[in-house]
Amino acid sequence: MATTPSTWDPATYPLWHGTVPTSTILDRSGPEDLWVRGEGSWLIDASGNRALDARAGVGNMMLGYGRTDIVEAMSRQARELPYVCMVRWELPAPVVVELAQALTGIAPSGLTRVRFCHTGGAAVESAVMMARSYHRNKGKPGKRLIVGLRDSYHGSPMAAMAASGQRIMHWLFGPMPDGFTHLPEPEGDSGTELAGQLDALGPERIAAMIVEPVKGRNGQPLPDAYLRAAREYCTKNDILLIFDEAFTGFGRMGEMFAAGISGISPDIMCLAKGITAGYSALGAVLATDAIYQAFDTGSTVFAHASTTDGHPVACAAALAAIRAYTSEDLVANGRALGTFLRDRLNGLLEGAPTFGGVRAVGAYVAIDLVDDDGSPLSMQDRRHLESACRRQGLLVHYTPDTVVLMPPLTMTMEEAEFAAQRFAGVVSGLRPAVA
Repeated sequence: MATTPSTWDPATYPLWHGTVPTSTILDRSGPEDLWVRGEGSWLIDASGNRALDARAGVGNMMLGYGRTDIVEAMSRQARELPYVCMVRWELPAPVVVELAQALTGIAPSGLTRVRFCHTGGAAVESAVMMARSYHRNKGKPGKRLIVGLRDSYHGSPMAAMAASGQRIMHWLFGPMPDGFTHLPEPEGDSGTELAGQLDALGPERIAAMIVEPVKGRNGQPLPDAYLRAAREYCTKNDILLIFDEAFTGFGRMGEMFAAGISGISPDIMCLAKGITAGYSALGAVLATDAIYQAFDTGSTVFAHASTTDGHPVACAAALAAIRAYTSEDLVANGRALGTFLRDRLNGLLEGAPTFGGVRAVGAYVAIDLVDDDGSPLSMQDRRHLESACRRQGLLVHYTPDTVVLMPPLTMTMEEAEFAAQRFAGVVSGLRPAVA
């Protein structure tokens, strides 16, 4: 059935989506605004208008749109074998094994075993259950506490939300499950405070510590010294260190994985988004052999799975995406894009009243915008900025902390120049709303 103005009636529109009232979305748009096609770094709406997707979906369309290699791999797998159940004793499709081997070949050292799921949040929940079950299997059932950082984000399922340190989520959807706590984010570049904080919680109670090696809210890497301190403390006290790289993996932060920035390897790593370059839903949990061995008996299995885990068509997409990442030097291209956008925006926005600075970590470019009094630009003004950019043919992203350009790793320098020019034009004309 074609989408027409009559199906846009708020009283009968069937789809409930977004994090604002759907009626608000319908008031501001029509069927002509629907995205109907993607080409490279561009999206085209039903009216034929083009917009440069400088937010890569929201960080997942790492290779842009229209990748025939990925589409053909998915189509071939769907024709040959679209589904295999792996919940109990069933064997996987060959492509699932191939993908696991490809992931362990590019992962940080020590991560040699892979379990698949379907989203980043599901990967975090699986990692939490894996950590607790691991300690129970090792004769330490009291080690159940999961330690995260304040203002962190680990996904929308309940356990992932509890691991997240965003209080607004806990307030909206609580009460949260027991067994989670959050430490302050590190101050400065030192990790000296961490040991005392974990000592106060009781290392005999802690199953795992989970962190984003680079914070998705603002693109700030955790200090190397802090991650080293976390690694040393966790190793000494039999605590599993979990890196949530659902957002940061596959080249976004200038390395294949953000763990490569510090050189610290976790015990468990959660992946999603870029694993398929956005062409299908897939998540993964990578673990060390020591963790795997704790479950590899008949009586201590990891009894957690969903029927769509390791879906062969999604795995075919991921395998094709990984081939592209590793054969086309795209991580380096992402670093070059980030450096270019940072430098161009610094020059174009110099002297703009709302410009507070710009920084880049790989292909994540964060632009801090400020109000007249120097305070961060309001969320209302960021929404206005996002809308103004779309009217100029540019899609950007914003968080509670900053405004973000995170282009596909395949974006050209000419397209990056277009993004910088259009974004700078909007920001230069921005006048913050009066409270």
